[in-house]
Amino acid sequence: MQFRYIKFPLLLLVFLLPEAEVVAQTAKSTFVVSHTLINNTTLNVPGTELFFQSNKTTTTQFNVLQAQDENFQLLATVLSVKGKLYAFGQEQIFNSSDTAGLNSSELNWLKEIVNKPKAIEIKNFHAQQSPVQTNSLFDIDQEDAGKYFLPFPPSIIKMGLTWSDTSFADSSKTIHEYLVLKVQDNKATISVFSELFIKTSFTQSGQTIRQQLKGLARAERIYDLLIGKMISESVTTKLSGSSNNGTDIVPITIELKGNSLVSFK
Repeated sequence: MQFRYIKFPLLLLVFLLPEAEVVAQTAKSTFVVSHTLINNTTLNVPGTELFFQSNKTTTTQFNVLQAQDENFQLLATVLSVKGKLYAFGQEQIFNSSDTAGLNSSELNWLKEIVNKPKAIEIKNFHAQQSPVQTNSLFDIDQEDAGKYFLPFPPSIIKMGLTWSDTSFADSSKTIHEYLVLKVQDNKATISVFSELFIKTSFTQSGQTIRQQLKGLARAERIYDLLIGKMISESVTTKLSGSSNNGTDIVPITIELKGNSLVSFK
């Protein structure tokens, strides 16, 4: 991880502070994340253009099980998922609280993820993500849970501080650039610019879909400096590449707009 201050001399203090101050931020705790995501996907099939749109809100509870230096373990439990999907001229509404609707084969994927605790490992403040997704519409691994934790002691966070790092998931890579925009009332506003190179696969209707994508993401995160954790995020992502079902290779573009609100117990 590289860091510096814009218009300020480099602070060597970060190398001298005890790691315990960072570890204290990741002590055992529970927090709940409400994440809303709008997904606009276009497939350029020869002779036509297919458009898909989904709007979903997922509520997930995270329990910090173990913390050591920059690495720790979480247990993520999806409490609810609701939203709608528009594809092929039809709209599908889904709500995990609608127990009767979950009996349909189209919504069987909801039963597979709701109230099913899942272990997530964080290394160097980034989640170790699986390159294989079980469902293209939702998977916990698509969100980097490492972002919920401030990577430095709060005393280091000053306006103008910048740093960078890189996260990996099998053949995928994301390069992140961070800038502290504002520090006020024990809260820090941080801008995050990310360059993404994604190779992933998932199963859909029994068929394996492989995608190669690249793009950019711009996010603004607000952290509570008293607890060293993120309390909100807004992010816009644009990706382009190809989707391969083993027979056809189809150009694809994806636009994502996400918002997260975090509450702590």
